[in-house]
Amino acid sequence: MKITVYSKDNCPYCEAAKGLLKDKKLAFEEINLQHKPDELAALKARTGMRTVPQIFFDEQLIGGFTELKKLADQGLLDQKD
Repeated sequence: MKITVYSKDNCPYCEAAKGLLKDKKLAFEEINLQHKPDELAALKARTGMRTVPQIFFDEQLIGGFTELKKLADQGLLDQKD
């Protein structure tokens, strides 16, 4: 499974999401959109979400940090290896 985290600089929720994935020893690709306004606009149009992080498992949007934390709390990230 490929995990992709779309993020921006100075985003505490982005840092928390990346930290959680690292704690779970899950590899991920980070795509920082800080200086890519066109790509950020395209992502927002694609997902309907207006904030980052936006986290994808393969091509499926799972949401942001709150949704990732919920999966972790349910033990579901432990099964994603």
